[in-house]
Amino acid sequence: MQMRRTIGISLACLVTSACAIDKTPEEGTSHYPDEATSVPQGIAETPCCDPVLAVEKSQFGKASWYGMVGSKTASGELLDGVTATAAHRSLPLDSYAKVTNLDSGCSVIVKINDRGPYIRGRIIDLSPHAADVLDMKRVGVAAVVVEPFVN
Repeated sequence: MQMRRTIGISLACLVTSACAIDKTPEEGTSHYPDEATSVPQGIAETPCCDPVLAVEKSQFGKASWYGMVGSKTASGELLDGVTATAAHRSLPLDSYAKVTNLDSGCSVIVKINDRGPYIRGRIIDLSPHAADVLDMKRVGVAAVVVEPFVN
């Protein structure tokens, strides 16, 4: 299991670097989530090697999801079942990040609107909808790479 995870992380690094070199953003595409041409709020599924947005340091680790729908998040929003959001310890609230499941290759853009996770060894907690997109809801925990957008 450890060897599989190491190989998966290595491949993710290789693919990420190859994607960054291979493709450039399309004309009219914004690098900033706040601009009108940005990724719409909610989910945006992205296959590998789509236009790469400027990112800070990527994080590799385990993601889990939390289903306390209706509870208030750190940003004051209510957690719902239809928006792709996430809890992260250090990324700024109201920022965005791309989360990729290393086992399935599925990706989703999430809005950081909460703090956590509070379980040792986890780097991000996902909303139920984000977990569905990443195809990890059934297993509960998945190896992921988190790529925060630079604001």
